[in-house]
Amino acid sequence: MRYTTTALALVGLTTTLAQPNPLRILPPNWSFTISSIRGPGCPDSGKNGTFSRTTRPTFGSNTVDGSEIYYWFIAYPWMRVDLENGPRHTWCETTLSYKEYKDVDMIAEAEDYKLRLHKNGTKGIMTYELDEGVQVYWDFAYYVGEGSGRTEVADTIALTGPASSGQYAQEYYSNISYPPELIPQSNCGSGTFTFRTEMWVEGKEGQQGVVDSEHSYSEELGNQYYGAQQGFSYDWQKCE
Repeated sequence: MRYTTTALALVGLTTTLAQPNPLRILPPNWSFTISSIRGPGCPDSGKNGTFSRTTRPTFGSNTVDGSEIYYWFIAYPWMRVDLENGPRHTWCETTLSYKEYKDVDMIAEAEDYKLRLHKNGTKGIMTYELDEGVQVYWDFAYYVGEGSGRTEVADTIALTGPASSGQYAQEYYSNISYPPELIPQSNCGSGTFTFRTEMWVEGKEGQQGVVDSEHSYSEELGNQYYGAQQGFSYDWQKCE
């Protein structure tokens, strides 16, 4: 897959003082796997396609400037909206299993760090074609707590046409709060967490408004979508 992102470079004054390497707070290794999914935006069961066209984790990234911002991306091949042909709204609720390891080979689990979600909002990677005035909202709700006392921390990516991604997917940031509204896990070490991903398109009849992802076509399978991608941000705190 190929996508384009825009970055802003911050230039500061240089000094003759040596800058110490920042202390990095992270386990030797970790992993995220999908425990469960539900919703029309992730109906993998019974669908035709290869592994690369299912709802799945794709890749991770992190900053290298000492800010300790990490991202992990989930691709949703069925997360797409179409103003003319439908659907105009779709969603997926995803539960991820997180594992912390005490070694880089991922042999033994550990409980030395506490995972904290929502370090720097949410990223989204998608393709789109929007006529003038057509609006798209991509919401991400991170659940905090359990049962009737559960609350949400929400992010939104909003686009208004005219806008076109072209052939390749574009990367966007959601609204970001400073300081960040961190969501720490209840325990140190491995655990699970859940979030809901939701997409809408709004406009007038006869307008074009499509949000999806890069895709290919074959006679056997038809259009195969790579998947619009949600990148959730996180970091860790050291457990005592």
